[in-house]
Amino acid sequence: MISFEEGWEREPKGKKRKKDYKLMKVERYVFDDLTLQTLYKLAQRRIITGIGGPISTGKESIVFHAIGGSAAGSGEVREVGDETQEKRQREVAVKIYKVSTSNFKAMLEYILGDPRFENVKKDRRSVVFTWARKEFKNLKRAFRAGVSVPAPIAYEKNVLVMDFIGREGIPAPRLRDVPEEILRPHAQHIFERILANVKVLYEKAGLVHADLSEFNILLDFKMEGGEEERGSEGITASALSSARPVLIDMGQAVLTSHPKAMDFLQRDLRNIVAFFQKLGLNLSHEDVCKEILP
Repeated sequence: MISFEEGWEREPKGKKRKKDYKLMKVERYVFDDLTLQTLYKLAQRRIITGIGGPISTGKESIVFHAIGGSAAGSGEVREVGDETQEKRQREVAVKIYKVSTSNFKAMLEYILGDPRFENVKKDRRSVVFTWARKEFKNLKRAFRAGVSVPAPIAYEKNVLVMDFIGREGIPAPRLRDVPEEILRPHAQHIFERILANVKVLYEKAGLVHADLSEFNILLDFKMEGGEEERGSEGITASALSSARPVLIDMGQAVLTSHPKAMDFLQRDLRNIVAFFQKLGLNLSHEDVCKEILP
């Protein structure tokens, strides 16, 4: 975990900076000075106090586990004797979009046609910065509508800070990664909760996810039971009965007024139906569409 409490200063140009092992490890993923400066600015704003290792990597971004600062909200508290102590600092996720390698032309498909971003410049850096702002706005809109998404906290340039879905640095598993033998008995319940979130996202938030699949849904649950009750991924069967599906990767989500919104919604529903059909549910794409578009 890299701490920002003592500052993160750059050496003047022309001088070789001394880097400790941890800093080198982080910079290997963060890539450039722009991102380091952005992280330091977020630390100055008391959004984050330290950043750990990566928990998710993708073509366009890397997500790190981090500790939130005072401006990110407090952690859980517990009573210890006659005193109340902080149980843990708030865990946050820091999503860093890759400026130098992002497919910004593909990003434009989901930005153009959105009146919130009419004046975006079409160079790589501007598109990536807009993408971070877009995901923040989409998360905020969805969260306020009651959709199960990570709570957005802040964004700055190519960095987005949001609530961490998981516990003690261990992220909640993606739907895709839950062992089938554990997931199958709870498939109907989980499917219904996902569909309910898609419906609220559409009706109340006025958004379509536009890239929904088993890869972009986390299952948040409390770890219970002994080792003998847990599956190969450390998930108890009983925990899934109350698991909360969380929709993630909201950067590409579009307003329902977007020219391609209906095409994206149909694709989202086809992906989810296909996944749960493999788990034995008797579903049809047409019937599921009627749940969202009666």
